[in-house]
Amino acid sequence: MKASAFSKIILFPVFFFTFIYSKAQIEVSVGHNANELVQMLLGQGVTISNITGSGLQSSSNPNIWQAGKFNGGLPDIGIDSGIVLTSGNALLAQGPNNNSSAGYGAGNPGDPMLTSLAGVNTNDACILEFDFTPYYDTIVFRYVFGSEEYHQYVTSYNDIFAFFISGPNPMGGSYNNENIALIPGTNLAVSMYNINFGNDYGDCPKGNSCINCEYLIDNCESGTSIEYDAYTVVFTAMAVVVPCQTYHLKLAIADALDSSLDTGVFLEAGSFSSPGITITPQYSTAAGQAVAVEGCSFVDLVVSLPMVQPDTVWLVFDSIRGTATNGVDCNFISDSIFIPPSELSNFIHIVPAYDGEIEPLENFIFYYSSTSCSGTQVDSVRVDIADWNPVDIGSDTIICEGQFITFDAGEGYRTYLWQDGSSQRYFTTNQAGTISVTVYDVYQCPSFDALQLNVAPLPQPLMIKHN
Repeated sequence: MKASAFSKIILFPVFFFTFIYSKAQIEVSVGHNANELVQMLLGQGVTISNITGSGLQSSSNPNIWQAGKFNGGLPDIGIDSGIVLTSGNALLAQGPNNNSSAGYGAGNPGDPMLTSLAGVNTNDACILEFDFTPYYDTIVFRYVFGSEEYHQYVTSYNDIFAFFISGPNPMGGSYNNENIALIPGTNLAVSMYNINFGNDYGDCPKGNSCINCEYLIDNCESGTSIEYDAYTVVFTAMAVVVPCQTYHLKLAIADALDSSLDTGVFLEAGSFSSPGITITPQYSTAAGQAVAVEGCSFVDLVVSLPMVQPDTVWLVFDSIRGTATNGVDCNFISDSIFIPPSELSNFIHIVPAYDGEIEPLENFIFYYSSTSCSGTQVDSVRVDIADWNPVDIGSDTIICEGQFITFDAGEGYRTYLWQDGSSQRYFTTNQAGTISVTVYDVYQCPSFDALQLNVAPLPQPLMIKHN
């Protein structure tokens, strides 16, 4: 059991040594103060202040840290980099999962708010707190929860974490340390008790039941680069807020009852943000390039909300400009788009028209206004359109017997494939038949052309008979 003596550590922006321990894809570094950790979370549309932390470092061993930064997590947990808060040793979080009882008693106290939420005593609490001001009406950030307590201790030793928000509620009243780490579509906290595969004792067993287990990944079987026996899918914490008002956020995690096994929460770098409406071009071009090609590919202009709304949301563009002509160089583009109730996004489908002309890169620029704490500002998004260059090797032709002819597919293509399997720009032959070529341009747009080659026999010599 951990020591019960209260020991609170307030960390200000001072210098600490950084220790790095690497065993697998995820790398965890420790020795970071509260300001450094919170700054890594900070994204767009929000300002922060009054950063504090407690339990970031073990009170019994100064070389052990409960919090750290991580990177390389995308293949396994779905988050590439960010910070990790644990109930023990942050370095143990990186795994791989080859320890059946990974844990460390850091000697820090619990947290009353977490204790109230868990319904049991807590200890080894690791906490980050700060004030923030959102620019827009929503705040979001992404996270993954994992624990070595899975799967066998999901009901008895329910290690706890929460994201507590305080401040004005736009629906009325105020948030008073309200937990926003919730299972989607519910008021249930993300926890081992609410997300599990059942409860069986032993070395990393998996039970036979399912409590919201569609959100849980069994790391006992997959053995990824984190230590914890199970971890959740990527969740998004979200709260509706009043723009320009000040709020307080408390990120906290702790052991419940004992200190034997560790639990951790991974928070994505740059994801703590207050987003407005976002507009993103999504191109279908096979080469993955940010351009739509005449006669070959299209682009969807996706308009997204930070969260669903009960009513239809309309976006009217201030103007649509650019070097391309609406309704000529593509299908007609409306100057407005709506997002239906309970939907997060909608899109404008733009299909470039093939005009047979060789032109420079063309574009549409969509201008729209948004309002935030900084006032009304005009933003824009650009869509680029490129020419399609179909191949042309000519018309049906005829040559004389014994004569060779060379066909030219033209320059500027990435690949060439003639009917005989050759792959050069030019094809030379003296044989009759169908001549065809398939080419792919720099955008991986295909083009095909064919012709019929005929070979005329040479005339026979005229025989003159003399009497």
